[in-house]
Amino acid sequence: MATWRGDQCKDNCGGHRAGASYFRRGGRSLTKSSSSFNEGMRTAQRLAKRRGVRSRLSITKKSK
Repeated sequence: MATWRGDQCKDNCGGHRAGASYFRRGGRSLTKSSSSFNEGMRTAQRLAKRRGVRSRLSITKKSK
């Protein structure tokens, strides 16, 4: 079975790659129809967080 950055893929890891790509382009909406897409987004977010990059999924509101 294929893996993508430690996550098990059902088929060819296309959903994981698409979710990660969407996240890197600034996407922040999870989908109900694809769990692998969502997992790809979460994995990309974790990797960005480790590098110290703030993600749009975890924005905190700043006071004015």
